[in-house]
Amino acid sequence: MPSLIDELQQLAVDGGVSATELLQKCLIVSTKLGFNDFADWARQELDGYKDTAVPDYRIIHGDPQVFDPYRGYQPLHCSDPKFKKAISRMHFNQPIGEIEHDLRHSEKSGSDAFQITYAPDFEKKLMDGIEFNLRPSLHVSASQLRKIIDGVRKVVLEWSLKLEADGIVGEGMGFSKDEKKKASTITYNIQNYIRGEFKGSQIQVDTTSSNQNLTTNQFNIEEVKQLVGTLNASLDELELSQNQKEELMSEIKTLDSQAGSPKPKQGIIRESLLSIRTILEAASGNLVASGILNQIGALFGP
Repeated sequence: MPSLIDELQQLAVDGGVSATELLQKCLIVSTKLGFNDFADWARQELDGYKDTAVPDYRIIHGDPQVFDPYRGYQPLHCSDPKFKKAISRMHFNQPIGEIEHDLRHSEKSGSDAFQITYAPDFEKKLMDGIEFNLRPSLHVSASQLRKIIDGVRKVVLEWSLKLEADGIVGEGMGFSKDEKKKASTITYNIQNYIRGEFKGSQIQVDTTSSNQNLTTNQFNIEEVKQLVGTLNASLDELELSQNQKEELMSEIKTLDSQAGSPKPKQGIIRESLLSIRTILEAASGNLVASGILNQIGALFGP
């Protein structure tokens, strides 16, 4: 039967085991050994970081964007490079279980991007300076969230290896008196395993919630099918050039194919919708085009 520390190491390197389960085991081990710093760290990972600073591996980077009801997500333009850099990073404080849930959902949908909302107070400050008061968010790849999971696994693995090297291995669900006594004489600083201090940035941008990526459950497939029907029926009324018409027909075929697929890729649908919007904007003043643009805007939601 593997020792308690052996089991902890196995969980840390087994990608099939959730980080949540790993942290629960880490909480048991650290509490039994009286390592309060590690126990507190495990609880914060499980419960979220609330009002405390986060470890470096929880600082994520992405592209600031705003949501335009007609154009979809658009880059957030900023004339100050330092400020743009500041709002491109976020101290991600969500519980590890929520992160894993979002990643599983992302993998099932075949999507690889998330829109993360800023903290309410900071979001309001940004919106006050944005034309038309559009809502900002941070567009991040799923790899930025996966690195948080990897960071947790690395901390637990390195800590458990140090315990083993110091002769603290455990049997069953407990530790011997000698092991507990030895643990009480050894200092294990959580910072040594996190590889960096818990620290803030000049502008610390926390997150309070994560919206599933731009492409997960973003578009109603039945409404996409209706749009395809409207576009096909309106081709001759849109007053487009031949090249524009051919480009539009190509995008319509893409939408139709995705809408009819058993596993439609919402990212492809989004890009196709944005391309169609660009084409139709060239037909400014055309009432049919304006009506379809409104239909596309409704697909993106509020």
